This record gives sequence, structure tokens and C-alpha cells, in this order.
Amino acid sequence: MGRKWRKYLNPLKIRNAAVWMLIVGAFFNFFGQIFNIEWLIYSTIIIVIIFTIVSLIFWRCPNCKKRLPFRYDSEIELSYAYVCPRCEKRFFDDGTME
Repeated sequence: MGRKWRKYLNPLKIRNAAVWMLIVGAFFNFFGQIFNIEWLIYSTIIIVIIFTIVSLIFWRCPNCKKRLPFRYDSEIELSYAYVCPRCEKRFFDDGTME
């Protein structure tokens, strides 16, 4: 029998989108502080809250459903795949899993 690939909600793409949102929030905060624009500063606070919620909800292993560590381990993490440190299943950037 061949390998059975399973599709899942991809935590890598969700996490990357959340990190980019956090970077945009940092730029909003920087320009909001320089030019004293209150709505940019308030939008930064909202972006940080959304980042935290998304990270806590979606940054989970699709196999064991346990939360993944916030820091990457360079020995087990590749640019296209991630290995869960608890169940040791590999999940890929294209939404499939070993």
C-alpha cells in the first residue's frame, strides 16, 4: 500500500500570514508614533491582539491537536515542512501530512 496523504487546515500558512500582519502592525506603530496619528497606534493594538488569538487557536499540530512551540527548531523545521515535537508527524506547506 502507498502512503496516505491527508489534507488539513495548514497552520504554517496561517502562522506566516499572522507574522506578516504583525510586521505591518509594527510599521503602523512606527509611523503612528512619529506622526502622532492615533488611529495607527490603535490599529497596532488590534493587530497584536488578533495575532495572539490566531497564534493560540491555529498554531496546533493537525495530527495530535496540541499547541506547537512558538520558536522554530532549525534541526526539525525545513522551509516547506514542520515536524511536531510531540507526535513527530511531518506536515507540509501544501496542506498535506505524512
